[in-house]
Amino acid sequence: MTPQLRRWLGGGRLLPLAALAGLNLVDEFDRIAYATLTPEIRDAFGSSDAVINSVATLSAVMILLTAVPTGRLSDRVSRVKLSLGAAALWGVASALTGLVPTIGLLILVRLLSGIGRNANEVIHPSLLSDIYEPEVHPRVFFVHRLANPLAQASGIIAGLVSDWVGWRWAFVVLAVPTVLFSVLLSFVHDPPRRGIDEHRRHMGMAEAFVELRSRRSLPRFWAAAFFLAAAAVGIFQLVSVYFEQQFGFGATERGLTQFLVGVGWVSGIVVGARLSDGLDHSMVGRLAFLCAGGFATIAFGAIAVGLSPNSTVALVATTFMASGNGVWQAPYFSVVGRIAPPGMSGQAYASSTIFYALGALLSVPLFIIGDVVSYRLAFCGVAVLAMIASIIAVRAAPLVSADLAE
Repeated sequence: MTPQLRRWLGGGRLLPLAALAGLNLVDEFDRIAYATLTPEIRDAFGSSDAVINSVATLSAVMILLTAVPTGRLSDRVSRVKLSLGAAALWGVASALTGLVPTIGLLILVRLLSGIGRNANEVIHPSLLSDIYEPEVHPRVFFVHRLANPLAQASGIIAGLVSDWVGWRWAFVVLAVPTVLFSVLLSFVHDPPRRGIDEHRRHMGMAEAFVELRSRRSLPRFWAAAFFLAAAAVGIFQLVSVYFEQQFGFGATERGLTQFLVGVGWVSGIVVGARLSDGLDHSMVGRLAFLCAGGFATIAFGAIAVGLSPNSTVALVATTFMASGNGVWQAPYFSVVGRIAPPGMSGQAYASSTIFYALGALLSVPLFIIGDVVSYRLAFCGVAVLAMIASIIAVRAAPLVSADLAE
């Protein structure tokens, strides 16, 4: 590793970040392939748009049920081993998505995939926050979260594989790279947890939740995550069907649409990380305003998508909307890690994930509105939810500095 890169990482090693960002990348292949190929999966199982889209949302149920136990485990046992186990679970579940013969089994493997993907939102951030110094957290989370939009390019691969040999093979092919990054992670050692004491180590779930809730800004970030989730899930699940129904896009064209979502997402992450980098304690409240700006961008973009008169305008609006989903990520993960009580970062991220998972269930009515009424109206619903999240984040900003001081 070059001296410049080591300085950029605050003296930390590159391998942990590369391994965790890589696993975050390949785990997204599974989700993006499902979003891209929703019409093919719908037709294969003789189902409706609302049902197949809701199956994707069901993975949020498993995140909801397993986030707190995962967070508690990540604050007590080897986070590297937990991450490796989660990677194996989602890799197998992804391959099985292309092999199952019935919709009941499809639901089962999507639920298992949701359990595995929980690691990216709970265990990975906890590891990164202890491996690297707080001053470089925005940079580190920028790289880790950048994997999500970069994975959007897999939508093109999924579409091409589907057109060539069928949609089922796309899930099998895209599950393979998980093995490579799992091998890299096996060479990473679990770091010591920052500032943990024996009292916190042995807290029960209820006591731990009360401790987290005492940070006054955290509940507001949880509430923002709740409303954001339905909007974000709507972006990815509604886009493919919207362009199929409204503009007659095929699988490869929908894959290109997912790629453009990735382009916007990358742009947003770069902006969010750039604006949040190097902030001292007196300016950390600015992170909440950056989150709010990202949420508002989603809202305005969703309105533009819903009102688009043609596919060109819709594609531009979709890219802009997706950029908002990138702006908030580096500041959000950075601020939650900073205000979490010492030694409880895993549980802090787990609590955020629970509220995000609960909010994701709100996307089901959006799918029904799109299927029964209009996908244009569904995107207006996305806009309302994202704007509520933005207002809540603005209200959290004045409390962040106080929580840090405490």
